[in-house]
Amino acid sequence: MNLAIVQNVLARLLRVRRLIGLSLLTSMPAGVLFFVTFGNSREDIRSIYTALNVTVLMVIALPVTALVLASAGFGEERRNQTLPFLIVKPVSRWVIASSVTVTAIVATLVVGGIGIGAGWIVAAVALGDATVGLTPTVALVISAIGYAAVFVPLGLLIGRPTLVGLAFVFVWESILGSFVQGVSTFSVFRTALSAFGDVGRLTADGREVLDELLGNVVPGVGGAVAKVAVLFTLSVALTTWVLRTLDLARE
Repeated sequence: MNLAIVQNVLARLLRVRRLIGLSLLTSMPAGVLFFVTFGNSREDIRSIYTALNVTVLMVIALPVTALVLASAGFGEERRNQTLPFLIVKPVSRWVIASSVTVTAIVATLVVGGIGIGAGWIVAAVALGDATVGLTPTVALVISAIGYAAVFVPLGLLIGRPTLVGLAFVFVWESILGSFVQGVSTFSVFRTALSAFGDVGRLTADGREVLDELLGNVVPGVGGAVAKVAVLFTLSVALTTWVLRTLDLARE
């Protein structure tokens, strides 16, 4: 990994306007939770907090955030026609690929961490439980690695990756993943959800909903980590190969 590449790409990905916009997106559960804490029991608040993390944060906010950030890793370089200047440097393609992928993960963790941190504060005050935010944090780490592994090469291969990325998130993961067992097994959302279900303290109703969403995916942090580690490795290998085969004269 090349620190100079990481610093340069991270500064580009986390430009102020983008950081603010995506942070507002990931902070939506915190805003909703703040208003529902009034007049609800602690058990209800905990259930609502869990539901918001799953339905808003993990299904919408984190995938969209990762799509915007990770696809821009190489995508903006291609659109600005600066990619040749990056890959002609005396740095191996593997180092470039791994550096950009790691940077996309870090950027997603930063933005997602802002949203989760806001929700953590609200939930901790309402529930009197300072550890309540650990579960979504675990899911954030798994999601950041998994989605970056998917969207970094997508941004390199496709000129306009947003539509394809949204189709992956909302069609492949949300719709097909609910009905096709093979798809659910390789779903980033369900991989993160399996870690969420393994470490989270869920009510009986929450556990039932979780099992329904997971389908044939077994809850477990270890399995989730193994899956995204393999996905990360394959992603870096694919990105490295694409960088080696690019026709610089056409970039």
